Amino acid sequence: MKTRIPALLLVLILSLSLPAACGRSAEEAAPDAGFLMGSWIAETATVDDLTMDAGDAFGGVFTLYFSENGDCTMSIDDQRATVRWELTDDGVLLTGNDTYPITFPDESRTTMIAVIKGLDVLLRKYEAE
Repeated sequence: MKTRIPALLLVLILSLSLPAACGRSAEEAAPDAGFLMGSWIAETATVDDLTMDAGDAFGGVFTLYFSENGDCTMSIDDQRATVRWELTDDGVLLTGNDTYPITFPDESRTTMIAVIKGLDVLLRKYEAE
């Protein structure tokens, strides 16, 4: 009986610490996501075969801002909404009230295409000068 109590305590301690070990920050979950962090500005929006300026399509400047904590702020001028992002095998998935898939058209990963409300939106990474 004396050897059973320490064994049961050990099992209890390990089972209680398991959920804490499973939690990861966005950076730990996606260590190669550094290229994604920061601002991306929409340049064009395409529906069917019609391509237009993104500002005309959205009625203002459309941007995405990716944070290391897994949040992405979607902005049109002064209107903002926050969604969650995660890396996938195909690119990035934004999840909020809807889901928005993002792909990268080339290896440089300085441009992305986000499918938002039926529009293929081309965004370019903003690099401060």
